[in-house]
Amino acid sequence: MQDCAFCALALCAIIAPMRPEEKRIGAFFDVDGTLYTANMWRGLMRYVAEHDGKARTRWYFARNLPYYYLRKLKLIGEEDFRKPWVVAMGGLVRDWDAAQGDAAFRWVAEQFIQPTAQNDVLARLREHVAQGHVVVLVSAMLAPTLKILGDALGATGVIGTDVEFAGGRFTGRVIPPVCMGVEKERLARKWLDARGIALDFAASYAYADSISDLDLLQMVGHPVAVYPDPQLAALAREKNWEVIGQQSTVNGEQ
Repeated sequence: MQDCAFCALALCAIIAPMRPEEKRIGAFFDVDGTLYTANMWRGLMRYVAEHDGKARTRWYFARNLPYYYLRKLKLIGEEDFRKPWVVAMGGLVRDWDAAQGDAAFRWVAEQFIQPTAQNDVLARLREHVAQGHVVVLVSAMLAPTLKILGDALGATGVIGTDVEFAGGRFTGRVIPPVCMGVEKERLARKWLDARGIALDFAASYAYADSISDLDLLQMVGHPVAVYPDPQLAALAREKNWEVIGQQSTVNGEQ
């Protein structure tokens, strides 16, 4: 009888339908303008000027200045303005070795960016961490600096723009794609798939300050506009999205 009972239990275990994998809740955070007010490129320019002279920073600024005026004239959008600044950041550390790069990226993260934290948004991030959510920083900034920020916050992971390192030196090139605009959503989904993480997107959250992050915000059921630019603020009102803070003129100027 005991053998029969054991067989019956084993048979039930075999034929019982498999329970679907429980989906987790995610929280995706933009960084520049959302978690912190500082922009990485400004910090990296300052570090390079102080440690390697001003030739590189003059080149960087001169290369990108035309995009500033094109944006002012409303001939290009925010994403087309920001992307060249990110692409050119690789040139600021060109020919540096790993130790030089690490020192620069760490200084930018810890001395330039972290002091500009928007504490109300950081508090929200910490709530997600405490609840065991999948917390991911998604930003155009260079990945080494982003990882330092993410580790300090206890994030599950980070998705940034990779900078090429070969032959013991930074080549001056960033590796496409720049983590910006529609790429944020695509790279976020790719990151989740690579780790086998199943999310309940309808129950998940995304936080961002710019209309260029619209695809990331619309990926989830709980989009949150954080100190939003005028376009995003208007859209958030129209769609009745949660809004944290109001963008000031100083914060809005890149």
